[in-house]
Amino acid sequence: MFSKLSAARVRVEVDWPAVAVTAAIRHAHVPIGADFIMATGIECSAPLIAGGVRMDELRKTGHYERVEADIAMVAGLGVTHLRCGIPFHIANPAPAVFDWAYADEVMAACDRFGITPLVDLVHFGVPDDLSGFDDPKLPERVAAYAGAFAARFPDVTNYTVVNEPLITSTFSARYGLWNERGSGDAAFVTTILNVARAAIGGMDAVRRQTPDSKFLLSDSCECYHPVHVRAIPTADLYNDLRFLGYELILGRRLSQIASRYLLSAGATEEQLSWFERNGIDTGCIIGNDYYAACEKEVLADGSLVECGERAGYYQLARDYHERLQLPFMAAETNSAQADPLDWLARQWADVTRLRRERLPIVGFTWYGFINHVDWDTLLTEDNGRENGLGLVSLDRSPMPVYSAFRSLLEDMGRTQL
Repeated sequence: MFSKLSAARVRVEVDWPAVAVTAAIRHAHVPIGADFIMATGIECSAPLIAGGVRMDELRKTGHYERVEADIAMVAGLGVTHLRCGIPFHIANPAPAVFDWAYADEVMAACDRFGITPLVDLVHFGVPDDLSGFDDPKLPERVAAYAGAFAARFPDVTNYTVVNEPLITSTFSARYGLWNERGSGDAAFVTTILNVARAAIGGMDAVRRQTPDSKFLLSDSCECYHPVHVRAIPTADLYNDLRFLGYELILGRRLSQIASRYLLSAGATEEQLSWFERNGIDTGCIIGNDYYAACEKEVLADGSLVECGERAGYYQLARDYHERLQLPFMAAETNSAQADPLDWLARQWADVTRLRRERLPIVGFTWYGFINHVDWDTLLTEDNGRENGLGLVSLDRSPMPVYSAFRSLLEDMGRTQL
């Protein structure tokens, strides 16, 4: 979710399929990994920013008022799976208090139009009664919320319990942009340990209700390139910490680099050993969220500069798979820095290469379906500015990338790998 708006949006006219989806394009719900899936998503970030403003993308994009029509359009496009977020702050506004009205509407629409939901339970925001992602009450709260959701919707088997733990912790507790707006290593470490613990508890609660659930562990797919010999140690640290959210949740033994960093910033040996004892990797799929801003150069003074697509998704996906040894999915991409049509072609070429090499990549996602709002300021300013990152605009007119994405879907059945 690092994209920054840099180019004006150009619209093209495409005939929409009928809102009433016929039986010919309906399909049985299938789990992640059952076959290669093509997905999109409804952007659902909802962090609090300075002044207590809730940057709720579902509200900003008008989705709350258009749930059924939006999901009908997704089905008409021909995708099989939709990343859709349940707003934590609305569904569970206080301990043991649940409001399922929106979730009921979304799940019913997905069922009606033959879409398999990939449910995000926590996406960058927490309810007002929690201080932020650093709140000690978060893990217990997420577990109760996740378990209650899974009990209400037993047919849902595909989850992201906490979206992008690394980015959630970085933006909330290192850069000081969202939620608790902390800064520094100690704040970051406190938050990422708390977030990872919440994810584990939430996954465990879901699994108790639906033991066959799959978990898409979606996080930023990053790489740091040193451009001076003095930058190498800093780049080495960043290139190790990019796996931190995954490895904590999966219960993996951390590298010496990561362990030293965490301990030096206030973590304890007991905290780290807890993750090794309690981490979960059963049913987990690594979600790679790759954008042009995910690759950065590290300068001699340790500062970071975005460098665009340098190694590229093909190489980074291989790096993440080599490290984590689990099935993986291109879980998010879009582009504001470059021509979105060119970006889509490049990402699809990389995905195709990975599939041809028989690596266990299980899907591709253009995120999101609807243009985003205010991501040009990383959701730090409530300007109401439309960002041309989606397949359709805020008025639901098709963007240029819509036709190209639909062509990929149509070609899927004809392509021989």
